[in-house]
Amino acid sequence: MIEALVVTLREGIEAALVVGIIVAYLNKTEKFELKKHAYFGLALAVVASILGAVIFNLIGFDPENEVLEGIMFFTAAVFVGSMVIWMQKTSKNIKNEMEEKLHNIVNQSSDKDLKKQGIGILAFTFFMVFREGIETVLFMTALTTESNAFLSFLGGLVGIALSVLFAVFFIRGSLKINLSRFFKVTSWILMILVVRLFAGGLHEFGEVGIIPLGQLAMKIIGLIVRDNSTVIISMMLLTLPIVMVLLDSKNTNIEIEGVKEETGAEKRKRLAEIQRDRMWKKAVIVSALAINLILGFNLYSQATRPVFDPNPQMISAVNGEIKIPLESLKENIMSKYAYEVDGVNVRFILVKRPGNAVSSGLDACDICGAIGYFQEQGNIDNIICKNCNAPIPMTTIGYPGGCNPIPIKTEVVNNNIVVKVGDLAASKNVFAGGVVK
Repeated sequence: MIEALVVTLREGIEAALVVGIIVAYLNKTEKFELKKHAYFGLALAVVASILGAVIFNLIGFDPENEVLEGIMFFTAAVFVGSMVIWMQKTSKNIKNEMEEKLHNIVNQSSDKDLKKQGIGILAFTFFMVFREGIETVLFMTALTTESNAFLSFLGGLVGIALSVLFAVFFIRGSLKINLSRFFKVTSWILMILVVRLFAGGLHEFGEVGIIPLGQLAMKIIGLIVRDNSTVIISMMLLTLPIVMVLLDSKNTNIEIEGVKEETGAEKRKRLAEIQRDRMWKKAVIVSALAINLILGFNLYSQATRPVFDPNPQMISAVNGEIKIPLESLKENIMSKYAYEVDGVNVRFILVKRPGNAVSSGLDACDICGAIGYFQEQGNIDNIICKNCNAPIPMTTIGYPGGCNPIPIKTEVVNNNIVVKVGDLAASKNVFAGGVVK
């Protein structure tokens, strides 16, 4: 249940926060007529996510396809970046209008401008929600096959509900916040998202070789997109609204002091309004802290989770061949071996899969080099790159490309896995600081 809650919460919080920012922005800039486009984009994305998940399941298409994910990441990054530019441009006009007290006169937009802005907001909201929504729906659907499906499904719903709840609190709690501070903080939030989305797109395209990336580039990008970093970024995004509300508390106290000079019903009305505003701001802080606590617990669990990373077993060869008994391998558990070639230890991985099928590859890839792989305890589906944290399905070990282990030839003869010394010798440069030709 906790895992399902964290996954859906992490998937939903960014979309909820960004949608919250855009709706709060439209409220603060009094562009109320554009809010319907944000809500319509949100509803459209939810419907599209459900339909997309159903279609993907029917045709057996993998929604985590690197090319598809990369396109979605880059598309979302472009939309968020353009939204930051639009908000900054519009906010400057509004600040000037407020200073000149001519807001209602100067800030008139033509129907054509409003239509263009409405389409942009609809598209922005759609892509932000759809990108996370389809993965969330597929995740929730997959839970129905598990033994604890009900609890996991319930946890997933709680995660989504917390994301939506925070968005509501943020929208309500930011109504009276200083306009300049609102633009400054929300711009930081959005720009952090742009960096993360862009890095995600680079990572996905780098994995399949669409964009050529070196070991250093993948290491830097990997630090941004790996699960632990994603949780930290989500916590940062949630912390910024807390800072914004706390910084604005002084203005609330000044406002209360001003109300003391009023009398009668007007005073009571103003005090009640200030009290409601303070309540919403507290709700923003409490909900953000609660979500951060959940994410922080998950971060700690991830950081301290047991991993399986065996020391390579040194082996020898006879007549140019290395023979490893098939029965010595455990099913779906990675085994590592090393063979010395001219003073260089060439490491390779073997995995026995159901039906005694064997997957094999070097403990290295073309992109990240000889950093190697590990396996999470209890995870029999993937191994994980130590450099960029990319999960590699067991079934793709032995296939070339991306962050997959560099293939080596093996065959099973008389219940022994046979590896040719010549094949390992040809890969010596990978572990000596060079590259495979």
